[in-house]
This record gives sequence, C-alpha cells and structure tokens, in this order.
Amino acid sequence: MDSHTEIRNAYASFSKSQKRIADYFLQNAHHASGKTIDEVAERVGVSTATIVRFARSIGFSGYRDFIMRFTASVTEANSGSDTMPNYLDAIPGDSIEQVIGHIFATTKQSIEQTMTVTDEASIAHAVERMRKAKRIDFFGMSAGSIIAQDAQQKFLRINKISYAFSSSHIQATATSTLTPDDVCVVISYSGETTDTLRIAEISKEKGACVVSITKYGDNSISRLADINLFVSSLESEFRSAATGSRISQLCIIDILYTSLISLEYDSVKQYLDDSRKALKTKYK
Repeated sequence: MDSHTEIRNAYASFSKSQKRIADYFLQNAHHASGKTIDEVAERVGVSTATIVRFARSIGFSGYRDFIMRFTASVTEANSGSDTMPNYLDAIPGDSIEQVIGHIFATTKQSIEQTMTVTDEASIAHAVERMRKAKRIDFFGMSAGSIIAQDAQQKFLRINKISYAFSSSHIQATATSTLTPDDVCVVISYSGETTDTLRIAEISKEKGACVVSITKYGDNSISRLADINLFVSSLESEFRSAATGSRISQLCIIDILYTSLISLEYDSVKQYLDDSRKALKTKYK
C-alpha cells in the first residue's frame, strides 16, 4: 500500500482537519517521516484521535502502521532519485558550520525514523534467542562489517561467544560451522548485498536463527530471515559512505546488547567488571 497514493486518492473525502493532516504529509514528506503522533498533532494543530482516524480512513490499522509505511516510501523515493549523486551529503561550498548542522540533523532524523519502525516484539524475540544461543555471529560487508565488529566486541564483554570477519570467504567458512543452537545476525542496509544474502542462506541451511538488520520493507534478506529488525534512513544508494544508516544500525545493536545485559545483569556484571579492569590495566 502506497501511503502517498492513498492520501491523494482520498483527499476529496477528507474533513477540514484531515486535509490539514494530509497537506502536512504531502508537502513536508522528508520532515514528516518518522514523526511521533504527538509531534504531528502539535505541528498540525489537531488531536491524536483525529490523526488515528485519518490513518484508518485510508486503510491503515492505525498511526503506527501508517507512519512506518510512509517513512519507508520516503526512503525508497530518496534512494531511487535520478538526481546527481551527492557524495558530500551536503551542498558544495557549505561552511563548516553548515556541515555540522546538516550531519547532526540527518543523524537525528535517522534515529527518530528508526525508532518509529522498531518493533518491540521483534527485539524481544531476538534478545531471547541470543540469550539462549551458544554462539552469536555478526556478518556484514563494507560498512556492515564495521557494525558487525562493533557488535562482536560488545557481546564478547558479557561472555557471549561471538565472531565477526571482514572477509567474505572467512564469513562463509565460519557460517558453515553454525548449529541450530546459534544465532546469525546479518547486516545490510539494502537487504540485497550478495555476499551477506549468501551468509543468511548458509545459516538457514545449518538451522541457525537468522536475525536481519536491513532497511524497512521487503527485501531478499528480510524475506529469508527468522527475525527482522528494521532501520529507516534517508540513505542514497550513491553516497560515498553509509551515514544515517550506520548510526541507525549501531542503535539496533546497542538495543540488543543493553537489553541482554538488563535481563542477565547479575550473571554478566562480573564479566563487565573483568573486561573493564583488563583494559584499564593495559591502557592506563
């Protein structure tokens, strides 16, 4: 369901208040994506109940369902743009002050959008599988590999056997040794990275639980995974480096890690203390 199309098709039947909501989303798509219902209510000057009725009137189950799909469509539109690639994520000639403002603003928006599409039940399911796993591996290519290595060092601190490799060949070798008692976390913003998709396929063949971290929506990796964790970011396919998506993916890793610590604090506290002491002794 295309949220933009649904809004336009139903526009004539909207009440005056609903048209104000529709105008806000149609005229401010990038700014509106990822906004909470309270933020939209304050900006448009309507009640949250009116916004819920607006979402339901165009076929969505509620505001959450609407904003998740709206945000995803904005992201897709941005990714598919035929405009000139913007490798700087800013306008050429911008001052340092302008670049600072831009980077902080886009990072904030990426986090807010990801919070909107983050499903608590899926997070809880992933954490429970990790809690019971004998081994947790993290795999990604390029920028995804950096996220994987960050995750590995975190989970090692709480005595969770974890692996993360940058080489696709070593990744495939490690994946071939997974068992049904293990969890494999695959990280790919597009959800279409060939090497990462192959890792997910091998993991499924070995019976491991596959957790995906991809952009919101349908993609090859999310279709294959047992648990899907989504991020949302206005990420261009042409950018010289992943920016907003990287921050959003790191947030998901931190949520998984912190949730696991919260559940097992009494048993992992000693490991955290020991790792802190080990690093303090080496680098003091």
